[in-house]
Parts: sequence; structure tokens; C-alpha cells
Amino acid sequence: MTTIRIQVAPRVAPDNPRGARVAAAVVIALWRLFAGLGRKAAPPARTATQEARDVRELALTHQTSDPRFAAELFAAADRHERLHGVD
Repeated sequence: MTTIRIQVAPRVAPDNPRGARVAAAVVIALWRLFAGLGRKAAPPARTATQEARDVRELALTHQTSDPRFAAELFAAADRHERLHGVD
């Protein structure tokens, strides 16, 4: 049996200059601050009733061209309302 032994020297990396971590933290904090200022607020949450109404409107647009697909959309809207407790 043959054994091959390979010696690997540990990687030597230079230390970061003093203050580099602090400067990087400051830059990242400023970046997050300015990026957050440009974001818009999230739109208000929609209710299950509103979502089901939109699906039914979509189903009505497909009623003449693809009645089977429209029926599936109507059924999906009904299931969605029942699943989320809307009467």
C-alpha cells in the first residue's frame, strides 16, 4: 500500500487595519439608513373578501372565451372565502 502525505501550510492573511471594522460598520449603517428612506410603505393588507371579488371579476372577463376556466375561478374564490372564514 502506498501512502502519500501532503503538508499544507496554514493560510496567512494580513490583519485588518485598525478602525476598518468600525468604518465598515458606519458605512453599512448609513447605507441601510438611506436605503430605508427611499422605500415606500407596504400597501394595506387586503381582506379575503376583496381578493375573492377580484378573482370573480377576472372570471367574468373569461366567461365567454373559456367558461370552464371561469368556473374554476369562481370555485376558487368560494373556497378562498370559506377557508378564511368569510360568510
